[in-house]
Amino acid sequence: MESNILQAIEPEVCFLDELDEVVSYAREGVGSIHLEFVEGAEMRRALSDVEQAVKTVTTLSEDAETPTASYREWYDRVARIAITGDFPERSLKDFARRIRDDLIDRGIDRVTFSGLRAEEYVARLPERELRRLDMTVADVADRVAANTRDLPSGNVEGGVERQIRTVAPGTGPKDIGRIDIKTYATGEKVRISDVGTVAREYDKNAIRGFSGGERAIELTIDRPASADSLKTAKILEDYLAEIRPQLPPTLKIVEYEVRSDVLKARIGLLVRNGIGGLIIVVLYIFLNARIALWVAVGIPVATMATLGIMFIIEQAINMMSLFALIMMLGVIVDDAIVVGEHTATRFALGDSPAVAAESGAGRMLAPVIAASLTTAAAFAPIFLVRGAIGQIMGAMPLVVIASLIECFCVLPGHLAHSLKPGPRRRWHWWRHGILAGVMTLFVVGLSSRPPISR
Repeated sequence: MESNILQAIEPEVCFLDELDEVVSYAREGVGSIHLEFVEGAEMRRALSDVEQAVKTVTTLSEDAETPTASYREWYDRVARIAITGDFPERSLKDFARRIRDDLIDRGIDRVTFSGLRAEEYVARLPERELRRLDMTVADVADRVAANTRDLPSGNVEGGVERQIRTVAPGTGPKDIGRIDIKTYATGEKVRISDVGTVAREYDKNAIRGFSGGERAIELTIDRPASADSLKTAKILEDYLAEIRPQLPPTLKIVEYEVRSDVLKARIGLLVRNGIGGLIIVVLYIFLNARIALWVAVGIPVATMATLGIMFIIEQAINMMSLFALIMMLGVIVDDAIVVGEHTATRFALGDSPAVAAESGAGRMLAPVIAASLTTAAAFAPIFLVRGAIGQIMGAMPLVVIASLIECFCVLPGHLAHSLKPGPRRRWHWWRHGILAGVMTLFVVGLSSRPPISR
């Protein structure tokens, strides 16, 4: 396989345009070549180039099958649905195919079956009849194959050129039963139906599906990387709500493993955390109200900046990117509070708003950068990860970078324009009381810790 097949094909495909990597696998009787193209390559054109390159190979062994080329497209599962009920297997197949065709017509990219067995025709001939006819099972199989082929048979030239094909008269059980398997010199013919039976059955070796003890067929709904998971799930949800009243009451359609529910929960967690960070009551206790407001505004600003960059570089909103956004909310708030607090301190000491904002950002630049180095060191190398994993995780360092840009380039400008010169903020008695209570709890907590034994 390696010397006669792979070594003949590899030189023809190794120098295709935008090809990144070639990996070959040789096994007993099977050989495969995996071609990986650079990101952004037009895969349909690449597939055509591979097919043309393979066709130029003329040194393959006569026993070798014709090589086939195909490309893999990444799909993400949206949901699974199971069709079950007290129905014959053929009826369940009809329902499943109807649902599949309707979903594809509505815009869903791929629907695959599990538990749907392929039909096959089984001819049973008694052994004594085969002995009487002096035939074997292989002889009968050859007769059936020769009479059920669909082959091109040339062209008819003339005013209109037409292609001729040799088509079997039929492929049903009765048609197969009428196939002649033995012809005598006297003209007498023996058909399959004369000595045996032909029946339509299902592949016994295929996977069979059951749900609650009843026969079931599972449909897996997938989407490509370019499709929206929430929109695809909405199409499925609307269709199932529409089709259920039209189906028999005893036919059950069970929907499960709906990944959009997990995505919606993650988005809800992001929104709740963002709203919690936007609450400025606690910040207002210790900071100027204007500073507290702009510190809170840094959360949606950094988040929207990250989403904008993700849109430009065609990053998807997935579980990994949402995890990065949720994780970085605390980093965004902490950095903004540090800069805003020092700005408020400089403003209270008499600096003008512009000088206070500049001093607050400049003085805190080194500490915040130093504190962010561990996060940056952990996530920045993700930019270097290639392939599908790199595309999924590439959103994580974007949030870190966006939070730092917002903290030192956007927030100081807002603070400089929001602070007004004039009477400095007065500390009201309730602010002093809350601050004193917090400090008391902190001191009590430290003093209650057990001593460290040496």
